[in-house]
Amino acid sequence: MNPLFAIDRAEAEGKIPKALAKRVKGRAKYLVGAVKRVEKASELSYPQYYVEPVLPLAQSRGEAGQLGVLYARVIPTVGTAGGLSILVQFTAALVAFGAKGTLEAVAGHEFTHYLDLVRRLSRMSVMSDERAATLFESSFADVERQVNMKSIFKDRPLIKLVERKFPLGLVDDRLNALVEKKWIGSGLPVRIVAPEENVVRLGMGSVLSSSFDPRVIARISSLEEKVRS
Repeated sequence: MNPLFAIDRAEAEGKIPKALAKRVKGRAKYLVGAVKRVEKASELSYPQYYVEPVLPLAQSRGEAGQLGVLYARVIPTVGTAGGLSILVQFTAALVAFGAKGTLEAVAGHEFTHYLDLVRRLSRMSVMSDERAATLFESSFADVERQVNMKSIFKDRPLIKLVERKFPLGLVDDRLNALVEKKWIGSGLPVRIVAPEENVVRLGMGSVLSSSFDPRVIARISSLEEKVRS
């Protein structure tokens, strides 16, 4: 998959400025490098990923004025054949304005979510994954749905980077300020997502007809065996 296919389409349709598309394409090398670093650290293949031109904003109905940017997400999708595939969605705003270290931290953090999702799907333990109703609760849910990266990554500096950037959700004041000013403030594409709408619902048929990376399954099984022993 060309990770920039959605950017190319949005540019062709006039949904994002050409200058912004050029910036995202020019900085995509840092995202590619981040993914390669995660693959090297884990000795596993990264799932398919792409850059999303529309910025999702999580807004809580119960917390007035609270708005969170969803810079990246792990998204299970059902294909035409009915099987399940897992994508990692990185936003154009993250690629355009995030520092190299931030991109590496996000790529590493999302990989732990990918591994956790594969673990639960392979055990058929996720049919309706309700996300938390408030942004504060979502931070804790985000932490709960990870595989321990210290058991996955052999790159200690990467582990420390992810821990620093993700105490409870991504912490990057510089990135947030740039995105607020140059993306949201400039009227670039956004989509409001209520946390209670950010739900993963998967049918049994889709899960049963899916196959996952055998190396990932083997690694997860090995980790679970170590926990039990």
